[in-house]
Amino acid sequence: MNTMIKPIFSYPDHDENLYLSWFKDSFSSVFVATNPFLNIPDFPLNPQGEWIPDEVNSVAKQRGADAGISWQKISMLCGFPSIAYVNRALGLTGSKRLSDKFSCPADTATMLKLCREQNIFIPDEGFLSPLSELSLASFLKELEHDEVIVADHFGTSPRPMKSEKFLKPEVFPTPEIYAQDKSIYVSIYTDYHYFLVCQTDASRSKANPANYFDGFFANENTNDLWGVSDLS
Repeated sequence: MNTMIKPIFSYPDHDENLYLSWFKDSFSSVFVATNPFLNIPDFPLNPQGEWIPDEVNSVAKQRGADAGISWQKISMLCGFPSIAYVNRALGLTGSKRLSDKFSCPADTATMLKLCREQNIFIPDEGFLSPLSELSLASFLKELEHDEVIVADHFGTSPRPMKSEKFLKPEVFPTPEIYAQDKSIYVSIYTDYHYFLVCQTDASRSKANPANYFDGFFANENTNDLWGVSDLS
């Protein structure tokens, strides 16, 4: 019987909340990890605003890193100054809940045109990509977490899961993940295409997320407005 009711951790409840301040009582570092784009030329692209088909995600998982395209590469191909512009462009895909004052339709159009021409799947929002799951499996193995707690958005329905399942062909809809010893917490918000990897000092000393995921470590000013209102 599941007796866990209140979430152990939670994603920041406002865009303005600084990551390091929000998690300071539990974690010393927050890594902002980006879900890679997918290069699976065998399949037609999903219509804009619809989920990537399960079959495409499964093939991507089987092919591994070679099926991925980093935000850095997308930024270069689009002529953007940095991945912050990719983040902003992605804000008008999927649910398109990015407000007008933060969005840039021209950049989104540039990115979508590139993806159409090169048959590149843009990452789904609110869930880890299949390639991120593969990286997560390796990351958890290095940390010696054979089992983790996974949950739905906002920490609902927590349940234990063997970490090796992230290597399976299917994609697991697990937007929140944390270790039993509370040394690591991974979370992605419903509308975003990146996820947060929060760690204690002891956890980070065993495995550096920068060796497993593309992204960057949050500084004292980083919050959900990075790449939206703050393009530094």
